[in-house]
Amino acid sequence: EYGREHWQPPKENRVKVNSDAATFQDSNNYSFAIVARDHNGKLIEAVSKCRAGIHSPEMVKAMGVREALSWTKRKQLQGVIVETDCLQLVQVIQSSHSSLSYLGTLVEECRTILAGLKYQNVELRFIKRFANKVAHYLARYCCLVADRTWRIGDVHPEFNSVLLLSLIHI
Repeated sequence: EYGREHWQPPKENRVKVNSDAATFQDSNNYSFAIVARDHNGKLIEAVSKCRAGIHSPEMVKAMGVREALSWTKRKQLQGVIVETDCLQLVQVIQSSHSSLSYLGTLVEECRTILAGLKYQNVELRFIKRFANKVAHYLARYCCLVADRTWRIGDVHPEFNSVLLLSLIHI
């Protein structure tokens, strides 16, 4: 499953949480989003956050992964697969390399949360950008709206069509 081209639903009784981020140089903003779906590909919850400031794409993607792991911890879910399209970030989180930079601090936070979720069968995986298109869309879209949480039933029609299109290759 590592580096899949298309989004695949998890096995039954598991959840996939996709994470992505975007930077907007012209408005000095960045955003990150997570999209949690069940084994049928149905939306459990999506969360988007937009913040003022300029950070590197890697930094913002790390914030998104931290949000996905924190969300998983808050929901106390078992059998979660957190996916991101940043291979370098996955490799750094899964390594033992440490850094004193702000990015290094975020990586350490991700490692700590992930280690705390070890007994809940939570894992972090890399997927290709196309397979992460729903989270990518939401990260780009969310700077047009305030921080938001979506659940099934209150999804914007355009976002719903992106969700449905992601299931075509299944």
